Amino acid sequence: MEYHSCGSGFLFTDQIRQSPSLRRSFFSLAQETFGLDLACWYENGGWQDRYLPHVLVHNGEIAANVSVNRMTFRLDGKLHSWIQLGTVMTHPRYRGMGLSRFLLETVLRRWQDRCECLYLFANDSVLDFYPKFGFIPAKERQLTIPVRPGPALLRRKLDPSNRSDRALLLEAYACSNPYSAFSMENNEGLFLFYLLGPFRDMLYVLPRQHMVVICWEENETLFCHELLGSASIDLQSLLNGIAGPGVRRAVLGFTPKCPVPDACAQPGDEHLFLLGGTWNPFASRPLQFPDISRA
Repeated sequence: MEYHSCGSGFLFTDQIRQSPSLRRSFFSLAQETFGLDLACWYENGGWQDRYLPHVLVHNGEIAANVSVNRMTFRLDGKLHSWIQLGTVMTHPRYRGMGLSRFLLETVLRRWQDRCECLYLFANDSVLDFYPKFGFIPAKERQLTIPVRPGPALLRRKLDPSNRSDRALLLEAYACSNPYSAFSMENNEGLFLFYLLGPFRDMLYVLPRQHMVVICWEENETLFCHELLGSASIDLQSLLNGIAGPGVRRAVLGFTPKCPVPDACAQPGDEHLFLLGGTWNPFASRPLQFPDISRA
């Protein structure tokens, strides 16, 4: 494995996937920092070539990381190459030493000219940090639409640990979201992260409509994170058919390609930053990154 010194006893590398010891250290830091179980994701084939951590190593352990996620999006039928930065973390023992600054500067130097747009999501504690590197805030818009539950569509819950169910889910993902104007393409690895983790109990197939639905309900709201497959029914009818009794609205985790009557656009609940000077489609229209694309 090739390492490059960045001074002060720290070693920089972007090649940790094949190192068992560094992999374990990386998984431990991600679990401690964000509560992420990346070991399960890795063991099930989720860590693929599109996910590239850039780390600083000290005494054999990961001291800090900034991950590059190579993303392909289809917007209005055209494919675009973007970079999402994520899993930005520093071990508590090494905070305040400028390690994140070094990694961000290194990543930007390497990647900003190799994509149409470079972006990240930030939490409340670092809103003043990323603008120092040329990032500017952008606004997502999430749609909420009224629903009127009708005759329930036949559906079956899916188990991503079941081989045939997982194959069905991946086949549906390959078909993409037929209702979305802005979809993540060719990123099975990140999709597997959501199947095996945050969304594993929200997965359903509608066999008659040849659709996979990722959704859950709370009180009067249906949260529809994603729809995948081949559209044989219009969006409003599908949502009405999967909404339970008492549901009055659906919050969408994607941007519909067609206007939806009585839709209400609200600001997204995450802080989106785009690198200044790169393409910013959010400036001219209401858009949101698909829920399954957030790394």
